[in-house]
Amino acid sequence: MKNASHPPETEAQERWTVDGIEDSPHGPLARLERGDGSTFDLPLRLLPEGLREGDLLAVQDGPDGVMVRILVAETLERHEASQAQLEALNNAESDVQDDDGEITV
Repeated sequence: MKNASHPPETEAQERWTVDGIEDSPHGPLARLERGDGSTFDLPLRLLPEGLREGDLLAVQDGPDGVMVRILVAETLERHEASQAQLEALNNAESDVQDDDGEITV
């Protein structure tokens, strides 16, 4: 598996999300989620350097093997959207509480 900065756009790409990074007896593993929701683990050494939980990856099979790259802009957009959603939920939650912390149903 190779890391690529810009794979050719002519071939189909699969997208994976980094669900978690954890230690194992054989070294660090990344738990990855495919678009269909299935998950699997890969050794962290096979993935791009600097990989973090929540990153979105473009995965593309090519003539030189599988190319994987971090989709930085898409990852940032996803984080911002999640943060906005969390803030909206927190604001809605505070609207149903009285000043003394009681919840009005």
